[in-house]
Amino acid sequence: MNLQPHYQKIFGQKEFLRNNVGTEYKTGGATLDANAFEEVAENGYIKAGTATYLGEDGFYVPWEDPSTDEDGNTETREGAGLTSHDIKLVKGTKPIVGVLVAGHPLERKCTAVTEGFKAEVKGYLRFDA
Repeated sequence: MNLQPHYQKIFGQKEFLRNNVGTEYKTGGATLDANAFEEVAENGYIKAGTATYLGEDGFYVPWEDPSTDEDGNTETREGAGLTSHDIKLVKGTKPIVGVLVAGHPLERKCTAVTEGFKAEVKGYLRFDA
């Protein structure tokens, strides 16, 4: 596993928050599995405001609604939040990004936000139209 630092300059990021009131971020950021984000990336970038959660391998992956087994047990999704800035998608890397865990995002400017995601972060992230 290659955890060498990689620095990027970000230009022209679009704002996905209504305001900064009540914003909270995951301490220490989140390490993303870049390979898992290929389907939600736009023009080679993982956009700010992309819904993520902590995967089983310890890396953050794009949000997928949890499934329910035949006994009615639902999978858990830990560490759900939104990426706080754009990240260039470089295959095979593990970039670190800030993750917004509380605040007022604009849903129309976010990526991969589903009803399941909104239920998971209810009370922390309050989506505005």
